Amino acid sequence: MSYFERFKKRWSIQSNRQLVVVFVAFGLTGFCTLGVKKLLLPLLGVTPDTPLYLRIIAEVLVILPAYQVLLIVVGSLLGQHKFFRGFLRKMFFLDRKKPANSPDLPNC
Repeated sequence: MSYFERFKKRWSIQSNRQLVVVFVAFGLTGFCTLGVKKLLLPLLGVTPDTPLYLRIIAEVLVILPAYQVLLIVVGSLLGQHKFFRGFLRKMFFLDRKKPANSPDLPNC
């Protein structure tokens, strides 16, 4: 099975065209996130002289939300809003569906 077929099966994608659009959306989102990071970090006072641990914390706090928002925006502009909404819900465990093999946990 090719990688394309694996992605299509895993993500429930019907056509190769839709898969290419999803890959393009991921690429554009990553590229745009770098631009947002370059704009926002200086506004927050993060410079090359800032200690490394503070730069890392600031980058994580800027990049994660920016990526999520941009992924929905870019995905929507490319006609894949439903896919990316579901993708982010699964990514952050917001999908309320219980896996078939998970045991019932008692209420505490």
